[in-house]
Amino acid sequence: MTIGEKIKYFRTRIGITQAKLAELSGIHPVSIRKYETNKMVPQSPQIDRIAEALGISSFAIAGFENNIRLETIGDFMGLLIMLIKTKIVVVNGERGADDIYKPETVSFEVNPLISQFFNANISEKEFNAKDIMYHLKRKNLLQDLLSWEKINYGYEKCAAKYSDTPDKNTQAALEQLKNDKEAIEMELQRSGILLDTKDGISVKIPPDIFN
Repeated sequence: MTIGEKIKYFRTRIGITQAKLAELSGIHPVSIRKYETNKMVPQSPQIDRIAEALGISSFAIAGFENNIRLETIGDFMGLLIMLIKTKIVVVNGERGADDIYKPETVSFEVNPLISQFFNANISEKEFNAKDIMYHLKRKNLLQDLLSWEKINYGYEKCAAKYSDTPDKNTQAALEQLKNDKEAIEMELQRSGILLDTKDGISVKIPPDIFN
């Protein structure tokens, strides 16, 4: 099914009109009609608003297959960042005076709202998944991730405190912090080193590199 067909499916399932979906999502009725007839494709912000109006996950509309891949170190870092930002994975540890986590104290856990549904078997012993903590083995990846987490943590604190302020200088500083955070996120996803390196380090080559 296309994105438009999925929107129409979920809309009709709960029995609302295109006009009502437009009202609930704050999107123009003409756009809703074009989405459903595949004459226009909604972007991520619009998908999020439509999904919220329909009471479903945005992934139910956009799908996972076109948004998530796991082939390279860059893919892994991007996925890990997404899981942390959406609080599916929670970072635990002790922060230093500079607000960055001390690497030796850092562990990761699956959000308790998810882990409550799973148990783990280790050497024939069963454990509740919420009691399992994970550690990132590669120290260089951990350090890179913690550098990002520090600025993301700082941005979220500042955004919560100052996002509604009318002061232009404060808003400019907040926007710059957001841009710095996003730049680090993009850099962490640049690595083309393949995750499977048992036969030595291999790098993913873009298919059109020799064209």
